[in-house]
Amino acid sequence: MLALVLLIASTTIGAAEPGGNGDGLRDMQCGGACHGDASQNGSSSLSLSIQYASQVWVGQPTEVTVVVSGLGEVHDHELLGVFLLSSTNANGDTPLSDGWEILSDGHGGTGNYVELTSIAGSDSIEHTWVLRTEDLGSKTMFASIHHGDSAGPSQGQPFFGISEGYEVEVSPLPENAPRLSAAFDPVSTREVGVAIQVSIQTEHTQTVNVEWRAEDGALMGATVNTTGENEWAFTLPASLKPSSVQWRATLIGEGPEQTTPWFTMVAQTAPEQADSGPIYLQGLAMALLLFGAVIALQKPQRREEDTTKVYDNTTHIESTQSTDQEEAPAPLPEGGLPPGWTDEQWAWYGHEYLAGTYGGDQQ
Repeated sequence: MLALVLLIASTTIGAAEPGGNGDGLRDMQCGGACHGDASQNGSSSLSLSIQYASQVWVGQPTEVTVVVSGLGEVHDHELLGVFLLSSTNANGDTPLSDGWEILSDGHGGTGNYVELTSIAGSDSIEHTWVLRTEDLGSKTMFASIHHGDSAGPSQGQPFFGISEGYEVEVSPLPENAPRLSAAFDPVSTREVGVAIQVSIQTEHTQTVNVEWRAEDGALMGATVNTTGENEWAFTLPASLKPSSVQWRATLIGEGPEQTTPWFTMVAQTAPEQADSGPIYLQGLAMALLLFGAVIALQKPQRREEDTTKVYDNTTHIESTQSTDQEEAPAPLPEGGLPPGWTDEQWAWYGHEYLAGTYGGDQQ
């Protein structure tokens, strides 16, 4: 109990999560709950805005960028949690709830929540998602942010903010316009040190041009080969370290030329394969130890023989009978033997007669 009290007392109630919780698919309520005590949240002074393409086509990928401004003016923070939302319901408010598909979160995943590190000396930071929807008409988007304060009177307190709603109009694509196929699913991750071939599926497309850029921003072209009707492929060179590259394609056909958003591909170190041999040996050792413990508990314990306990009472019984038989007869009452008694009867039952327990009458 003392250890439990000390552990509880050593924690900071209501503090923000300085290490973050990682990217993922999360509702807005996470910003007021899983990143800190919702009752402790303060209003963030950071400004949020959303930028998107002037023309959003149904069924085609489109970029949506959240811009965070006002960094370094009021709060001292480094890690920022940014949400892309479809409503402010705080539950069931991810873009998926409004018919969007998240093709890329810019970090190698497909979530609506990312954690960003602010850049020293910069007043703003921005992050881009790639989305796609099969629904026509108007859709509303919101941006939300969660962060802490590492200095000053609000140190450790979580702060939360949300933008105004931004209306996005999804329009039908011209019938003969070149486009990405609905089957196209961009690859978002690859291994460090391995070149990767990227496949593109299109419709109404005669030519595809691809350009890509590394983190340094240098723009380079890629050779695109035809692998089938409306199927194309190009190769990205191997990355020497964990990093990201972006690429986009220009689709050319009879209709209006189309340019895709920038797709992000993250190079990651492949997880090391654990040697299963020692694990199996440890498991076997634990199994044997458990088996031995069970056997030891079930083994009957030896009981010391009670040398003082007599199992054969024959001698004792005979001795008792002998003692009873050799006991002296009871003295005769005045007047001699009771009427009807014999000497032998008196020898055996005289004591009982005198005690009043035999015959009920001592006359």
